[in-house]
Amino acid sequence: MKIVVVSDTHIPARLSALPGLVYEVCADADLIIHAGDIEEREVINDLLRLAPVKAVKGNMDLLRLPETLTLELQGFKICVAHGSGPYHNVRERLKLKFQQQKPDIIIHGHTHIYHLSKDHNTVFLCPGAVANPTGSRSIVILTLEAGKQPAYEKISF
Repeated sequence: MKIVVVSDTHIPARLSALPGLVYEVCADADLIIHAGDIEEREVINDLLRLAPVKAVKGNMDLLRLPETLTLELQGFKICVAHGSGPYHNVRERLKLKFQQQKPDIIIHGHTHIYHLSKDHNTVFLCPGAVANPTGSRSIVILTLEAGKQPAYEKISF
């Protein structure tokens, strides 16, 4: 299962539209997960033309979206939240928030910095940001197959 993980698109505040590479990578996706700070509903509508979308609300969003999601995909439990609040302890806060769900993977945005690490049995993934003001933009392809280790591919642009 090919899942494209994006976050912090910030349209129209920081970008006028999704970069073409995002469309290219999402074209054959089975699912797109957006970890918040979407800002404009049209972003979700554009992505829905390519694949189903699951999205959470970011601190810059006025959209009616859930604060968190828990997904069961290919035998993996994935929890998603934007991670609003201080940047320095985002993963610790999310670990506490989702401790009852015992997720295999926690996906978040907010920091605009790509991050992949493992804490005990939980992987923390931040895809970076589509609209990173520092210019270092990234998304992630997460490949899940039941019975195999997840694969993570960072796409920088």
